[in-house]
Amino acid sequence: MFSEDKVMDTESKAVMMAWERPLMEAHAKAICSGGGHILNIGFGMGLVDTAIQQYKPLSHTIVEAHPEVYGRMLQNGWGEKENVKIIFGRWQDVLSQLESYDGIFFDTYGEYYEDMREFHQHLPQLLKPEGIYSFFNGLCGGNPFFHVVYCQLVALELDNLGYSTQLIPLPVKDCLGEETWEGVKHKYWQLDTYYLPVCQSIDDSE
Repeated sequence: MFSEDKVMDTESKAVMMAWERPLMEAHAKAICSGGGHILNIGFGMGLVDTAIQQYKPLSHTIVEAHPEVYGRMLQNGWGEKENVKIIFGRWQDVLSQLESYDGIFFDTYGEYYEDMREFHQHLPQLLKPEGIYSFFNGLCGGNPFFHVVYCQLVALELDNLGYSTQLIPLPVKDCLGEETWEGVKHKYWQLDTYYLPVCQSIDDSE
């Protein structure tokens, strides 16, 4: 279900919400800092992709698996943008269609931590040596203790793959009034600070 400020699934759980816009703009700025070719996994409301377009990348590849979201993308003209390539399908099923990129963002709905871990295994093939990777850091967004644990765990696992992770704190408390969650069954984010991950090759970050 689509509205101006949120995308919901059939169980009234939010897929993406407008309060995330400043976060998505920050993610886009990070992954587009080197220009070049950009990959986004998961379109949602198009917040991050709209922000990516402002940086005029050489190419902008979007992987989207949800049929309704894909249809809405085409309806809104995303398929007609010169530098945009849309790949319909689950990222696991379209890896052979992907190339190597200067910036990558990962934000899929309905997948689990294990899916993101699996995606990370492909980073050495997908991310250019000097590239920037980021992901929506919503792991345990309702529990500050476990959120920190997950942040450290992801950073450690990425380190084992050869990537450093910088977590940039962004205050979000003012974005999240009670009215934000009206009609939403699950408050997937309840913390005052969002830690935006910026990941790059350890060799390149030194």
